[in-house]
Amino acid sequence: MVCPHCAYQNDDGRKYCRGCAKLLAAAPLAADPPRVAASTTPVAEPSRIAAPPIAAAVSQTTPPEPTLNKMALASLILSIFSFILPLGIAAIVLGHISRVQIARSGGRQKGTGTALAGLIIGYLQLALVALLALGVMGVWNEFRGELDRKPYVRDAILDRLAHDDPSKVTPERTARHQQSALTALRIIRANETSYLAAHLAEGYACQLYQLGLDSTDHGEWRSLLVDADYDIKILRCSLINGPNYVVLAIPRSDGNPADAPIYCLDQANGIESYDTDQARDAIPTVVTRVTEPCPLTGTHTD
Repeated sequence: MVCPHCAYQNDDGRKYCRGCAKLLAAAPLAADPPRVAASTTPVAEPSRIAAPPIAAAVSQTTPPEPTLNKMALASLILSIFSFILPLGIAAIVLGHISRVQIARSGGRQKGTGTALAGLIIGYLQLALVALLALGVMGVWNEFRGELDRKPYVRDAILDRLAHDDPSKVTPERTARHQQSALTALRIIRANETSYLAAHLAEGYACQLYQLGLDSTDHGEWRSLLVDADYDIKILRCSLINGPNYVVLAIPRSDGNPADAPIYCLDQANGIESYDTDQARDAIPTVVTRVTEPCPLTGTHTD
């Protein structure tokens, strides 16, 4: 049966149109066939996979932050103290090792600039230390050459090292000064004897340089005078009453005690030693009397 409303072709006997659900004008339609009740069992929907969080996705695609190589940092720190030779060598070795490790890490480590800075500072400081060492060696060699040319300076330095302050008077230093003074007088006596044998008409030498004992030469005699800390000189020589000479050795006040003895040498009596009280009478006699030998009022030493 055709629906007058929508022209839908319905089966005969229907009351309502299946197309527009309106009442048909013709005979009533046959009863609608029973409808199957809609199933109440829920239909399972297809499962959905949850999208990963944005942060997790980023972490899977972004590479980790590179870490600073510890050897590079150690190289930079040690390079500051490269003037200490072992630390300088360690800074350079660590710098080279760290650069190799960083290159092989594939971007997982950083610090190439740090290692390079450590290497530069280390090499520069070691170069300065080497130049300084060469300079010190040059100065030392020059100083040693100067000491070889002036042995009395060397002896004075050794005396300073061995006996502390040379201006400090000690019994040991006083005894050494006196022994050196006596040695110098014995050398003069031996040289005067040889000089007289070679110059019978002239007599004894009146100057030390005539005996080959020049205090201006940088030799053993100069060193002996420095070690003696005595002023030693030929006071007089004469041919009156036969050849004669007198030599005085007077202690310097800055290196000897106030009661240090004064020595007098002549060709007849040898060496006489005077203490402070004895020297008050003996020394004026030696100075004022041209032909008198050393007065025998002191202690005969040699």
